[in-house]
Amino acid sequence: MNASSKRARSRGIASVLAIILLALFATIAAAFASETSLSFRKAGNVVRTQNARFQAESAVAFYSHLLRQANLPPGVSGQGILDALALRIQARLEGTGNLGAKQIVYDGTTIAVPAIATNAHGGAFSASFALNGDGDVVMCVSGAELGCTRHVRMCCDLNPGRSGVFDYGVASKGKIIMTGNARILGANDASEAKVFTGTFSHSEAVKLTGNCQIAGDLDIQNPNASVAMNGNVSVGGESLWGGHIADHIHVGVDDVEFPEADPSVFEPFATQIVDGSTSTNGNKTFTNIRIKANTNPTFAGNIKLRGVVYIETPNRITFSGNLNIIGVIVTEDAGEGALDDNYLHFTGNTNTQGVEDLPDEPPYAALKKLPGTFLLAPGFSTKFTGNFGTINGAMAASEFRWTGNAGGTVHGPIIDFGDTEFKLTGNAHLTIDRSSSPETPPGFTSAAKLCPLPGTYEEL
Repeated sequence: MNASSKRARSRGIASVLAIILLALFATIAAAFASETSLSFRKAGNVVRTQNARFQAESAVAFYSHLLRQANLPPGVSGQGILDALALRIQARLEGTGNLGAKQIVYDGTTIAVPAIATNAHGGAFSASFALNGDGDVVMCVSGAELGCTRHVRMCCDLNPGRSGVFDYGVASKGKIIMTGNARILGANDASEAKVFTGTFSHSEAVKLTGNCQIAGDLDIQNPNASVAMNGNVSVGGESLWGGHIADHIHVGVDDVEFPEADPSVFEPFATQIVDGSTSTNGNKTFTNIRIKANTNPTFAGNIKLRGVVYIETPNRITFSGNLNIIGVIVTEDAGEGALDDNYLHFTGNTNTQGVEDLPDEPPYAALKKLPGTFLLAPGFSTKFTGNFGTINGAMAASEFRWTGNAGGTVHGPIIDFGDTEFKLTGNAHLTIDRSSSPETPPGFTSAAKLCPLPGTYEEL
């Protein structure tokens, strides 16, 4: 083979190798492009999946908050839970910016909440609520974005609830007024004498004048409310002139949910009728009585009341003379704006004991198991002008007034349901002892709430 032929053959081999290498590189490039495209697709799927999961997590947070804000009727159970929940969710979401014109569908079995849009990329979440075989509410939420959907399911626990009112010595929906030498003290600790006012009707939520004293801190819900103080006033152990009293006055605190009054727990015990034909003067003993509407009695003389005193509305009742009570006073709910026709006035010497001190006799056997409440009078004005040493239980009414030397130790909180005035004047004084008060005294109920249980979280 001559030199020319050898050179031609070498060029041919080189061309073949170049073609082979070119084909190999092209194959590698195609494979790389394919792998890159696949990786992008995988990354896109991961992003969409994560975004959908974030939408579902957002739904869990959103509806968990909504459930905690949805107050259900006390004592509700079974199907009633779902019925009440449907009404609360509809009231909170329909017609708002969340749903717009969309409506929640409830067929008696499932509450279906339409999708709520969260962004401009198709992000949204929806929810449904239903009862499982055990009668528990199950929340199912779905989060979606860019064609990907994630689902989460959680069970919800019905919490009967406890009102924060019971953490105070005095809690009023109205204005607090204290003048003269009026005092609110704690029997064991200053925290027992904490005072709360939730009024928005009075820009001046609290007025303290003279030598008055609140041993605990003062909490005011209205963030725009003011406190008027004049004289040798003290709050939380600090005097007006000491420079640190403001550390114990808190304006704009969170809302405190007041409990509902439920006198039905005591009503069945009141079997003996007191009406216009009943004499209530002299040395008399009354056991488990029901005072009929419009009787308007005055209990004068040496009066002993045993068990339940149940009062129908309207009624104007005065307790004068020497009053000895072992039991509880409860009323029908007189509603708002009826204080002139519904009041209780304690003008004499009042001595009280709780139901737990009743004799071990048949009329009192079941009642003795309901200690912790002395007065439950929604819609009634209550006025104390006489003396009392100890009151064995919580007190609740729609107006409280304490004048003169009225006062003593109250074993439980004092709750003012009315947006009126809680007033202590003169030498009136209250010493609050909550050391033995029940978490929720009988006759009071708080709204139930549904709370999702984190331990039941399940992705579907």
